[in-house]
Amino acid sequence: MKTIRKCFFITAAAILLIVLTEGCARKWSEEKMDSHTLIYNKGGVTLGYSPSSGVKIIIADGLAFKDLNRNGKLDAYEDWRLPFDDRARDLASRLSVEQIAGLMLYSSHQSIPSAGRGPMGGGTYGGKPFAESDAAPGDLSDQQKIFLSDDNVRHVLITSVESPEAAAAWNNNAQSFVEGIAFGIPVNISSDPRHGSDPYAEYNAGAGGKISMWPGTLGLAATFDPSIMRKFGEIASAEYRALGIATALSPQIDLATEPRWSRFEGT
Repeated sequence: MKTIRKCFFITAAAILLIVLTEGCARKWSEEKMDSHTLIYNKGGVTLGYSPSSGVKIIIADGLAFKDLNRNGKLDAYEDWRLPFDDRARDLASRLSVEQIAGLMLYSSHQSIPSAGRGPMGGGTYGGKPFAESDAAPGDLSDQQKIFLSDDNVRHVLITSVESPEAAAAWNNNAQSFVEGIAFGIPVNISSDPRHGSDPYAEYNAGAGGKISMWPGTLGLAATFDPSIMRKFGEIASAEYRALGIATALSPQIDLATEPRWSRFEGT
């Protein structure tokens, strides 16, 4: 009887050990890239972070999470397993009024690299115009660093870019920069329409360059072919993502009521 009882306890202990080991087993892997590291969580999300930002990885239940505020513990807004609403409420409760105000603002138009003069320029690199500096096209300008860090701005409107490579590099540099600030809130990069051949107005100043060219809104509508519009959307989405752009400031479905509006033709 004692032998049977002893065997039972040994078996139960072995099962418990297996369960605990499985629960603590590593369920993530990492891949180091040139400027950032990718974290793959088994059955979960893929995370990206820049080692130079100071952000570390927290392990919980065998899964990896970013310690965005660098306090050494997993906070609710950092836990990708939680619903978006819960994470947003937790983050909002931690922000100051100044930080919240910054998230409600938009940058002025930003070119890559920042031009040395003009209404969309005035950017400097180490106090020098880009042409006189040693900066790479994808580096952040002095002014961009200020509105990202001091003004807490996270919505950035990109216009002309030197090349897709420069735009992607700028995006990576911007994300790395803000990842190391306060709560690690990322930059949301947006763009006005940029698939036309002629940047004839302020609202499409980023048009042209190394990107596919398409007719304007009226031209696409004149085809009366929804499949063409869908194809344009799919291609534009892929190109925007390659440039680091997450928000398109171009879809318009409202009716035009003010003829002096510069986007009247796009409705």
